[in-house]
Amino acid sequence: MLRRHSSLRVPAACRPGNDQKGATLRAETQSIEEYVEGIYRLHEDVHRVTTGEVANYMGVSPGSATTMIKRLHDLGYVVHLPYQGLTLTEKGRELAKRLVRAHRVLENFLQQSLHLDWHEVHEIACRLEHHLSDEQIDMIWRKCGQPATCPHGNPVEVDRDLGDTPLAEAEIGAPLTVTRITDERAEFLQHLRTIGLVPGAALLLSSKGSVDSIYHLERGGEKLSVGPEVAYHVWVVRDGTRSS
Repeated sequence: MLRRHSSLRVPAACRPGNDQKGATLRAETQSIEEYVEGIYRLHEDVHRVTTGEVANYMGVSPGSATTMIKRLHDLGYVVHLPYQGLTLTEKGRELAKRLVRAHRVLENFLQQSLHLDWHEVHEIACRLEHHLSDEQIDMIWRKCGQPATCPHGNPVEVDRDLGDTPLAEAEIGAPLTVTRITDERAEFLQHLRTIGLVPGAALLLSSKGSVDSIYHLERGGEKLSVGPEVAYHVWVVRDGTRSS
């Protein structure tokens, strides 16, 4: 079976070098945090993370990614295991999960308080997450009504198991409900809204193409077909089995 490569990308505004005029300590720290969070997100997506995938995700050259990965190793955030790719240490995972939680809380705040659409909040939250303490994030979370998920359905408490699976791995013929979207690029989210694949949507996976990798769905009496990029980033649960 061919190994799947991740299509996840950090928002352009959060790439190293953007709005970081002068090599300030804050800019360096933010870049480190963005890399650590990126490796975490990539690992959640494809499990085995390569230097090339980190470079693609961050929008930098392979050489720049290699230099930063060596720095992350020296700082104790990441290890590179033979045949297993890049893996975050416990220290790295702790930092990444704090950032992801902050990100999801801020997405809720931006949607609730500023009335931004679900495809607009990811990039802004990406910029803000590095500048607030855990205590401030908790205050915002409470102010937002202690939401369980972000606007895209991903759990605010990062380790919470929703009991779901990517659409690509779902059971054919079973009634399904969309739980979350794990690729938060604006254009991807806009596309999903157009075809009605949003959290809470009911659907049925009618067949999977063994040759063309096309997934055929039924939703609200309509038939639609999606490719692997959608099928691996739209997560679903069989009706009646979602974890509380």
